[in-house]
Amino acid sequence: MTTPPRVPKLLSIVMPAFNEEASIRAVVEEHVHAARQLPPEISWEIVVVDDASLDKTPHILADMQKEVTQLVVERHAVNQGIYRSFFDGYHRSRGDFIYATGSDGQWPAENLLKMYAELSRGADLIVGVRTNRRDVYTPTRRAISYFFNTLSTVLFGVPVKDAGSIKLGVRPIFTADLVSRSVFAEAERIVYAQRTGYRVVFVPIVFLPRSGGKATGASWRNIRTATLDLVRAWLRYTFKGTQPSHVE
Repeated sequence: MTTPPRVPKLLSIVMPAFNEEASIRAVVEEHVHAARQLPPEISWEIVVVDDASLDKTPHILADMQKEVTQLVVERHAVNQGIYRSFFDGYHRSRGDFIYATGSDGQWPAENLLKMYAELSRGADLIVGVRTNRRDVYTPTRRAISYFFNTLSTVLFGVPVKDAGSIKLGVRPIFTADLVSRSVFAEAERIVYAQRTGYRVVFVPIVFLPRSGGKATGASWRNIRTATLDLVRAWLRYTFKGTQPSHVE
């Protein structure tokens, strides 16, 4: 596989948002500040997918677009969930490298600069690992994450750590036509990258408690759909090869 360029021409910072009026302005401003600290030859954009927020999130984003010309806002007419929000954000973005993060204030923008440093060391996908999950999440939430990460590692034969965390990498990894259509897509993304020859590294990151809004990642619906996708992905990678196509 040809090694992609280590310096992005255009970096897309992608984040979903749903009812994040308490944090969205500060998060976007923080990432603008971090992006401006990247090497000057790198262009950047921030792509926010507003998943039909019912609070002031869309109004705040509309105001910010007047201030930040690099801010792109995609709005869903109806709520479609975090999988579809990330999917649309990845495909709406234009960057040859993508940084996937959150808009809830739990992922400080300093993580972007730390993870960017790994690109010069030859990484194709950098996955942030939350070392303080015990301090932030309930035992139930931690148990669910442990189950999916551990089972994925066992079934697919490659390391899968903190799949639901932030990621930075080359565009084809984020736009591959994966089997999963649920939150399990982020675990499959790590599997796909390693099974197709990309170099994946895991680095510790800073992770904070939510400053507002409501977490919905561990809903029973997400658990059910993620379990189904885990099985579907295992069948595909075990019996039908490991080469999802790259789509735009």
